[in-house]
Amino acid sequence: MSRQKDDRLRDLAEQRKIGQRIRLARKSKRLTLEQVAEAAETSVQFLTQLEKGEQSMTMVKLGRLATALGVSCDYLIFGRSPAQETAALAADYLSSMKPIDRELLSGMIIGLRQLLDAIAPEP
Repeated sequence: MSRQKDDRLRDLAEQRKIGQRIRLARKSKRLTLEQVAEAAETSVQFLTQLEKGEQSMTMVKLGRLATALGVSCDYLIFGRSPAQETAALAADYLSSMKPIDRELLSGMIIGLRQLLDAIAPEP
């Protein structure tokens, strides 16, 4: 198989995953195709094609769709929530630190958590 064909197949698989996440987000918020299409300033036909993985979109449409669904663009593209993205970035950063620096940072985080708990304890 040629490299171009491999890339195209990979792109189509990603398109389908994005479509599945769009549909999941829409259904979990109990929104109709019409409601999301109107909020995202697009057509029901286009949204249907997106959900089936038959269509790609511009960055502008991606942003509008994410806003209409109340999710991040990261979620639609990669399937990660903002919390997961933050955790992944923190893990990458921590793994690049020297052990002594990680230990120092860990102590600071624990101290900050204790301070926050003292100020406003969780019920």
